Amino acid sequence: MKRSLRSLCMVVAIALGAALHSVLGDCNSYLPYGVGAMLFITFIGVQIRGMRPRWLHLWVLLAIPLTAVFYWLVARALGFPELAETLFYCAAAPIAVASPVIVQLLRGDVEFSATAMLLSHVTFALVMPFLLPLLLESPDLSYGALAVLVAKQLGGVLLLPALLAFLVRWVYPASRDLAPKLAGFSLGLWCINLTIISAWGTQHLIESGVGLHELIPPALGALVVCAVGFIAGYRLGYPDLKRECSQALGQKNTILVLYIAAQPYSHPLSYIGPVFYIFFHNFANSVQIFLAARKK
Repeated sequence: MKRSLRSLCMVVAIALGAALHSVLGDCNSYLPYGVGAMLFITFIGVQIRGMRPRWLHLWVLLAIPLTAVFYWLVARALGFPELAETLFYCAAAPIAVASPVIVQLLRGDVEFSATAMLLSHVTFALVMPFLLPLLLESPDLSYGALAVLVAKQLGGVLLLPALLAFLVRWVYPASRDLAPKLAGFSLGLWCINLTIISAWGTQHLIESGVGLHELIPPALGALVVCAVGFIAGYRLGYPDLKRECSQALGQKNTILVLYIAAQPYSHPLSYIGPVFYIFFHNFANSVQIFLAARKK
């Protein structure tokens, strides 16, 4: 029921943002606070003591940026720089905060999934300021200036909420029980963020004069990245952690990369891939849950 509600909210939020793009298109200054608040709620409920890094986590953490760079290189070699950027964002996104929940529904190792999710966000925050400026075409900013800008943005929406959450838990340990109670509030924030991102992206596309036919390549590219991620993760974790690794490489924190793709240094079309990825990875999750329930 909750997943159906989330999927419905996702469709409504994207449609509402696109319809109200002229009104909400300039509200993207809200996004750092909205995304940061979502991650704060997630981090406040993370059980650090139950986490235990394993060697397979290292392969997962390496696979995420390496596959992202691979997609970027292939698209660039074929002469599609805009497609390269959107595929990079789709593949480079850290593991979704909902991944441990899906793994629990699949009767998998929640500890492994939660550890991978947290480590992927740390890795994303540390690697992207150095990697992203190498791949983006931003003539107005030097490598150093762009690296500092990306670091500041990720620090505000990722590291700061994490530090604040751990500080709150240190002062008030019982706060870790607040995360499940705030699930509805977090869903509301998610919908608001997605609405604003949709409005900004629609407005950005209209101003840049992008045609509808130009949306097809990033949509198909996102489908390929999503399918390969779930299948490759399944093979990477076979036989004991196939569900967990499939989620790790397929289920993405799209809101976070949509925030990065919504920045002026990103190409307007780079926003399209992660938007379609939201639909694809939710569909893949629904299929996995259905198959797990049928097997049970």
